[in-house]
Amino acid sequence: MVPSAPDSSGSHPRRPTISDVARAAGVSIAVVSYALNGRAGVSAATRERVLRIADEFGWRPNAAASSLRSGPRAVGLVLTREAGVMAPATFFLDFVSAVQDVVAERELAVLLQIVDSPEAAVATYRKWWAEHRFDVMIVPDALTRDPRIDALRRMRTPAVVLGPRTGSQGLASVWSDEEDASSRIGTYLVELGHREVAVVTGPAALHRTRLRLEVLTRVFDAVGGKLIHVATTATPEEAAATTRRLLTTSAPPSAVVLDSDQMAVAALDVARRLGLQVPWDLSIVAGSDSALCRLATPSITALSLPAGELGAAVGRGVLAVLDGQPEYSWVEPIGGLAVRGSTAPRSR
Repeated sequence: MVPSAPDSSGSHPRRPTISDVARAAGVSIAVVSYALNGRAGVSAATRERVLRIADEFGWRPNAAASSLRSGPRAVGLVLTREAGVMAPATFFLDFVSAVQDVVAERELAVLLQIVDSPEAAVATYRKWWAEHRFDVMIVPDALTRDPRIDALRRMRTPAVVLGPRTGSQGLASVWSDEEDASSRIGTYLVELGHREVAVVTGPAALHRTRLRLEVLTRVFDAVGGKLIHVATTATPEEAAATTRRLLTTSAPPSAVVLDSDQMAVAALDVARRLGLQVPWDLSIVAGSDSALCRLATPSITALSLPAGELGAAVGRGVLAVLDGQPEYSWVEPIGGLAVRGSTAPRSR
């Protein structure tokens, strides 16, 4: 184990520098810089040795100093289609706008790119970091096993993870209070008398999906209820197909909870086509609210996800990282459940 870097007196630990890493690795500062930034010109063995020693030192880049040296640049945000990132379009736009409003205080812009997979996101991180195109990376929709977070940690790249602190692996994290949100939905349906409930979510690999399912399972287990979970890619088309399968079984659920507004509207259309009356034959709840839920007939009961507030919280997390708080953590409260015409007491 490489010891912490001593201060000038040789007795008290201080913040390790890139020079300390270079001395311990037996290479030049330039080689360390190339290795840490993922640039070409360094052998695989040397890069691995430098990364290991930097990790043992606990070295982290000083994002604020980097910005002062090279001038304000951008906050990186790479979205992956595969993970079903922030499915409601209006939610995503409000989120990004709020992030931009906050980071604009430091004259930073949001650099956005959409890729096909987490692995493609990692490749983009490495390319952008080598090109010095961003100061802090935002990682949306954390996965239970996330190669993006692993890569950013190995690259020693400042980042804010949109996910729980337990899954951020020491990076800064901002997280909406999913546990409270799911508890509200579950408790509300239990109070209406529903005991057979289906939950149609986004990908099972998302931290958000796992947490929502854990909380709802606890709520319904406590009253002897039955919870059916189906993970999807979070598209309206797959939500519709899943809802049809659930409602045409011999023992259909009396209520369906869907992750997003678009998924809930798709489920409502399927119920109508099957001749069911919502909410008397079936109650429907959306995990996120929008004008789609309010304008549907009947209007859909939905959870108020504060996209603007969450985006502002992520923006503040970015600034905290720039100010020397690499492990900043914040949990954003969730809004209330808007009860509308798509839910009613269980009738069968």
